[in-house]
Amino acid sequence: MNDIVDFGTIAEYTLALLPYVPLTLGISAFATVLGTFIGLVMALIKMSRIPVVRQLNALFVSYLRGTPILVQLLLNVNAVPIAILSINRTFGTELDALAISPFLVAGLTFALHEAAYSSETIRAALGAVDRREIEAAQSLGMTSGQTLRRITIPIASVIAFPTLVTYFVGMLKQSSLAFLVSMVEVTAYARILGGRDYRFFEAYLATAIIYWVMTVAIEQVARRVERRMQRPGSSEKRRRGLPAQQAAARTASAEASATATVTVTASASASASASAVTTVAADAPGAAVSPRRGDAETVSGGGWEGTRA
Repeated sequence: MNDIVDFGTIAEYTLALLPYVPLTLGISAFATVLGTFIGLVMALIKMSRIPVVRQLNALFVSYLRGTPILVQLLLNVNAVPIAILSINRTFGTELDALAISPFLVAGLTFALHEAAYSSETIRAALGAVDRREIEAAQSLGMTSGQTLRRITIPIASVIAFPTLVTYFVGMLKQSSLAFLVSMVEVTAYARILGGRDYRFFEAYLATAIIYWVMTVAIEQVARRVERRMQRPGSSEKRRRGLPAQQAAARTASAEASATATVTVTASASASASASAVTTVAADAPGAAVSPRRGDAETVSGGGWEGTRA
C-alpha cells in the first residue's frame, strides 16, 4: 500500500500548503464582507420599491443566480481587459489592461455571487425586526438613516448571523476556483506539488484535509459566538452598550407602555368611583330621580345632586 499511496508525502504536502491558507481565508473573508454589504444594498432596493431600479436589481440577481460561478469568473477575467481597452480608446488614457490584480477580479466575482444569495437572507432579517423598536426611535426624532444604522441593522445582524456563517463556509470552498485567474492559493499550489512529483492523489488529499480543518474550525467559532448571542444575559449587556439615542428609544418605548397602563387603570378607577357615588346617592334617604335630556338622569338626595348617564 505504501508503494501506491505515500502517506509521508501527504503529511509533507499538508505542511507545505499551510503558508497558502491565509490567502484562501483572505479572499473568502473579502468576498463575504463585500458581498454582505452589496446584499444589504440589494435588499434595501427591493424593499424600497423604486421603479426601474428595482426591476434592474431583480434582473441582476436573476443573472447571478442563474449562471455558474465558474462561468462568471471566466467571463469577468476576459471582460476586464476589454473594458479597460474601451476606456483607453474613449478617454485617451493609457491604462494597462493586464495589470489588474487577480485577487481583485476573483474577489469581486465571488462577492457579487455572494450578494445575490445573501440579499434575500438580509431582507428577511430586516423584516423580522420588531416594528415598535423602529417607531420608538422615530419618535425621538431619528431620521430613517439613523434608525436603519443604529436600530434595524444591529438587530437584523443577530438574526441573519447563522445563515451568513454558512455562506462564508460555502465561499471558503468556492475560493478554490481562484486558481483559474492565476492566483496561487491552496488548490493552485496543490496542483503544482502534484505535477512536480506526479503525486496528484496525495496532493489533493492534503488539500481536502486543509479545507476540512478550516471548515470545522470556523463552525466551532461561529457556534460559540451564536451561543453567546443567545445567552439570556447577553441582551441586557448589549442594551447597556447601546448608543445613547438607541437606549433612550428603548426607554421611551417602555415608558409609553407604562403610561398607557396607568391611564387605563386610572380610567377604570374613575369609572368605578363614579358608579359607587351614584349608587350611594341613589340609596340615600329621600333620593329622587328625574329624567333630563337624552338618557342622562339627575340624581339628588341627602343634600347631594348629580347626573348619571
